Amino acid sequence: MPLVEIKWWKGRSDEVKAKAIELVTKAICEATGCPPEAVTVIIYDIERSNWGHGGKPYI
Repeated sequence: MPLVEIKWWKGRSDEVKAKAIELVTKAICEATGCPPEAVTVIIYDIERSNWGHGGKPYI
């Protein structure tokens, strides 16, 4: 059972999330030969203020 986690900044629409889940699932199935029912995709919407890089938050 492949599990894919996507972590990105909060603010994308439900339509964008659905498309990402669809395309990621398709890619995993093509790469591994597993059925779509075996793939789980979890999306984490993270506030920019909770995400840092290079010692500084993305605000």
